[in-house]
Amino acid sequence: MGYYLSDRIYPEYATLIQTISEPSSIKEKLFTRYQDTVRKDVKRAFRVLQSRWNIVKGPARMWNVRDLGKIMKTCIILHSMIIESEHSQGINPKSWQPHRDEKVEDIHLEHDYTFLISTMINRMKQVQDKRVHKNLKIDLINHLWDLYGAQEAI
Repeated sequence: MGYYLSDRIYPEYATLIQTISEPSSIKEKLFTRYQDTVRKDVKRAFRVLQSRWNIVKGPARMWNVRDLGKIMKTCIILHSMIIESEHSQGINPKSWQPHRDEKVEDIHLEHDYTFLISTMINRMKQVQDKRVHKNLKIDLINHLWDLYGAQEAI
């Protein structure tokens, strides 16, 4: 199960990993610093993607995980290609704004809603498991410490 970096306003779901508001150990301090840095980078990246592509703005619960991954990778690749092209043409990418008359048509998909709803309910039960949340957070703290702890101890 994947996870998202979040801030403290979200519940302690297995897929939402918040920062530690008052880290007490050196491991927790390292985790908090890295988590805050990465969360801010991801938030900034999503703002850019959402401003350029409407498909990234909507809810994603009914999408297949593989399809979501492909959509996000495609948006990121397209964004990078646009930035490179604008840069080579001397255009400042920070000045980009969508066209006022730009309209994206709604997408209507056919789904087996009974299957989708039962799948969504089962996923929500897994996501809301506080034990899984706690274990994931401990694993992430220890993983970061294993990667960077020796550097921090110096």
